[in-house]
Amino acid sequence: MAEGLMKKMVADRDIEVSSAGTGALSGVPASPEAIEVMQEEGVDITAHTSRHLDGFLIEEADQVLVMTESHFSYIISWFKSMKQKVRLLREFDHVKNDGLYPNIPDPIGAPVEEYRRVKEMLKRSITELERRI
Repeated sequence: MAEGLMKKMVADRDIEVSSAGTGALSGVPASPEAIEVMQEEGVDITAHTSRHLDGFLIEEADQVLVMTESHFSYIISWFKSMKQKVRLLREFDHVKNDGLYPNIPDPIGAPVEEYRRVKEMLKRSITELERRI
């Protein structure tokens, strides 16, 4: 969802966007709920498949935006020299008092309403990030 939203929001700029997961299995398609919620935003993620994060992706990236504090800790423990590139995406969200901040939860397995809540966190964060870059 984050990759799809980010690509839509920076489509008119020369910014490459890609995603990978710290625990992702490569080749897994987006969930039906994620597809539905992104279609509501005019974003088609039906062809999206997951991939596992590796050192090459981090090295090639100008910035690595993560969803949770545990993702942040994992990445900087394995790729210590890349710490300056890694940030929590939700640092850019103006809503900081919802009990989840600074994390964006993974809604997998949850009802579609949870996907919508996560989508709103992503939209707020990406909107502010896009404004700053």
